[in-house]
Amino acid sequence: MFGGSGGNVAQAGGTNRSFTDRLIGAARLDRSVYEEVERDTTATQQAILVVVAAVAASAIGAIFTDIGSVIASALVALVGFAVSAAFIYVVGTRIIPSDRVEADFGQVVRTLGFAYAPQLLLVLAFIPVIGVLVSLVVLVWTVVTRVVAIQSALEASVGRAIAIAIIATILSAIVQGILFSIFGVELPGTTE
Repeated sequence: MFGGSGGNVAQAGGTNRSFTDRLIGAARLDRSVYEEVERDTTATQQAILVVVAAVAASAIGAIFTDIGSVIASALVALVGFAVSAAFIYVVGTRIIPSDRVEADFGQVVRTLGFAYAPQLLLVLAFIPVIGVLVSLVVLVWTVVTRVVAIQSALEASVGRAIAIAIIATILSAIVQGILFSIFGVELPGTTE
């Protein structure tokens, strides 16, 4: 179903990478991996698996916090992925489109899902001192992988991809803030 952790995934374009190779390539910012998953309609399940695994890693990394907040944060993060992908798609194809854009929502989901690959390291976030450093590195790394994913899915220049990412992130943050509020989850840094 997901090509397995080492199983090969056949591509129309002749590329034959395993799921693991795609995951590592996405984390390494290999643009050809993003282009590959953009075209491979069977990679949608793989992309969603990356997101679910990243959310699980983040939950494990936050294991010493309130378990209710961890569960609610995980649910909001999963919904947040879908909301973010939708905003990226709408912003990139409707608000600031390019003449070259022929993207569909699935292409955005696949590339954005693989952009979550660095977040698998959040499983280490519970380690004192190191966890904070890992979290900061993963944050910056994920911003960059998102830009590469947007470039691939929407045939965008770096500048346009950054603009799409900024606008979509602001809109997503608003929606996620509302969801956090509805579920009673405190935003990081707001505890008394």
